[in-house]
Amino acid sequence: MANTGFLSLCAYGRVTGLAVEAGAGVSHATSICLGQTWREATYCLGVAGGFLSNYLHSLLMESPNDPSVLKALKKKTVIQLKKQCCYVSMDYEGDLYDRGFHHPARFQVPDGQWITLDKERFCCPEPLFQPKLVHQSSPGLHHLALQSLQKVPDHARRDTVGNIVLSGGSSMFPGFPERMCLELNALFHGTGCQIQVLASPERGTAAWAGGSMAASLTSFQHAWMAKAEYQEHGAEYVHKMFQ
Repeated sequence: MANTGFLSLCAYGRVTGLAVEAGAGVSHATSICLGQTWREATYCLGVAGGFLSNYLHSLLMESPNDPSVLKALKKKTVIQLKKQCCYVSMDYEGDLYDRGFHHPARFQVPDGQWITLDKERFCCPEPLFQPKLVHQSSPGLHHLALQSLQKVPDHARRDTVGNIVLSGGSSMFPGFPERMCLELNALFHGTGCQIQVLASPERGTAAWAGGSMAASLTSFQHAWMAKAEYQEHGAEYVHKMFQ
């Protein structure tokens, strides 16, 4: 059993840092120090890939595209549409109200029909930074990252701030790393701290890659729990074994 934030750090070759995860089902900001997760410095956002796919579909239903084509879209097609066409804006409000900054894209659905995306391209991922757009009261992922860092003890904060890593499929939107960096630097303005984020091209599967790396370590071979042990003692035994 391992925290996905820690595994994401492992994929970047680090054991201390802040993992900003935007996955399929949930998004997290998690601070880790020397392999130990700070539970009080872990924050969750209910906006992630699956949610954004549904949001994109609802946005398209309000667009000028043929409603019959949109209603017939399967979930798999919407996900493909999201991955292929959507991106994160560097200036959401400015782009939203100035059509000159819209960059329409066309997408052919399996039955041969075409869909045109306009502002939907950058509106889709925006709830990661502005959950209020989808009526969620949570702060954006960048604010959660700041809150996580503020919970880290002073002696570990410098190393944590210096190792901010991105992971998860929803971090793969073009512009996501740049926007995260922009927002964090705005939050840290006046502190004299210049924030940088690490964004591996393979960050979409960083947690999986980190898990593979951790499981291959010699030291990890003594940390297994046998299936029989789990069946005998139940789920609570996990916390006793790996506290």
